[in-house]
Amino acid sequence: MDPVTQGLAGALCAQAGCRKRDMKWAAAVGVVAGMAPDLDVLIRSPSDSLLALEYHRHFSHALAFIPIGSLLVALILWPALRRLQRWKGSATASFARVYLWSLLGMASHGVLDAATSYGTRLYWPLTDERVAWNMISVIDPLFSVPLAILLGIAIWRNSRFIAGTAGLWAAFYLALGWFQQDRAEQMLSQWAEAQGISVERSVAKPAFANLILWRGLIDDGQQFHSLAVRIVPGQQAQVWPGSVVERISSSRLPENSRIASDMQRFEHFSDRWTFRYFPYETQDDWFIGDFRYAIDPASERPLWGIRLNPDQPQQAVEFERPARVTDAEREAFIRRLRGGDAEF
Repeated sequence: MDPVTQGLAGALCAQAGCRKRDMKWAAAVGVVAGMAPDLDVLIRSPSDSLLALEYHRHFSHALAFIPIGSLLVALILWPALRRLQRWKGSATASFARVYLWSLLGMASHGVLDAATSYGTRLYWPLTDERVAWNMISVIDPLFSVPLAILLGIAIWRNSRFIAGTAGLWAAFYLALGWFQQDRAEQMLSQWAEAQGISVERSVAKPAFANLILWRGLIDDGQQFHSLAVRIVPGQQAQVWPGSVVERISSSRLPENSRIASDMQRFEHFSDRWTFRYFPYETQDDWFIGDFRYAIDPASERPLWGIRLNPDQPQQAVEFERPARVTDAEREAFIRRLRGGDAEF
């Protein structure tokens, strides 16, 4: 999720370990602890553009790191918090209580990120799997804004009831996302069966900032198929078939080369949804896109990818983000969101 929502979730979870009089202090600690794991964005290298990609949502987001990370946050915040409480004339919190608030706040981060479609190493170091439950978009104002309003009122009025209501809203929205994703995946199966397409694997991911429009992906073993799927509770689902592209892997690159090694890292990040996107290629370079994400759910234009030169096998690849969203993509997104002209 975005950092603001992570801070809100951290503040909300910290409320579970505080007394009514300490709600604002617990929220403050929870906000910091909830956002702290995203400091992994500082891990980067000018000579390796994939390093930041590889270590974002890595060890700092793992369940095993929660006790350690929350201890670091508590050690930093406790002295400042005690001084502030004394200045305000409030009862000072013990280190154990600040650590509990930090622990609860940080515990929300990796789990909430795993609920998105990006991928989080939640179970590191036991496994290097990138967990993505695909229940909610990485940015979703319909989830975050009500949560912020309810939490703000709860802290302002010192109301544990309203804080509990905020928690119920978060649980309800994530449950709705799970329900919507299940319906979207059913539609993928029905569409593939109707088209006579064998399915090696498939996945449905929420489109940007909503739970109505989904990006469906089907891997038939040789090609990837993209679909836009509109799911409204109580209404018939709609499907727009999109692009079909050929899958590509590191086996197409020179063995034991730097570009093959970097390609393997990018394959792991993108869960092997890699393909060549020819409109971004030059005479010498290949552009390998991540097929999982596109602004228009039926489109093949990726949000990011890597550029490499197969004739220079020891040269590092470059991670790139394509140009900004086009008017055509924006119009297609809105049209599908409204439910017009579906083909299935």
